[in-house]
Amino acid sequence: MRQIDRESWKGRLVMTDAPTSETRAGGLFALVTSSSVRLIPRFGLTGATTTLVYFVLTNAFVLSSVMTPVVSSVCAYAVSVAISYLMQSRFTFRVDGDSLDQVARFVVMSLAGLVVSWGVMALTVDLLHWPYLAGAIGVCVIIPVLNFFLTRGWVFGTGGRRERIVATGDSE
Repeated sequence: MRQIDRESWKGRLVMTDAPTSETRAGGLFALVTSSSVRLIPRFGLTGATTTLVYFVLTNAFVLSSVMTPVVSSVCAYAVSVAISYLMQSRFTFRVDGDSLDQVARFVVMSLAGLVVSWGVMALTVDLLHWPYLAGAIGVCVIIPVLNFFLTRGWVFGTGGRRERIVATGDSE
């Protein structure tokens, strides 16, 4: 499990894999730390922006009668993924460069989110026969919560015993 050293280095935290009482308490608890709390406002702004893009595009596609609600949701989600990666890597986590590992993990996370998004919309519209708006709102709630924990702990997290600098909100 990962440990967060409390030593600051130029306004950033150094993450290592040495276990501590915090990380032994559970994986989810380890992801909700002081560094996570500092990331939440930036993650929220990024998430709000990409969610708004998703929501506006879904409505635009449906209201223009170009696509069905389910197809509209999937297309809007795909567009919002590209925006999300750029904002999460540059603004939220302040990654210096793109690594193929991070991009691949982000794509896998996004594909999982796409499946969840499709499933929520298909369940609400096709099975329950609710208005598409109920499904879109469900997607707007579920996906950001899942994405925070996945981006924080897996996409931009550490692997093996290497150390990685994770931004906490302070600029250099």
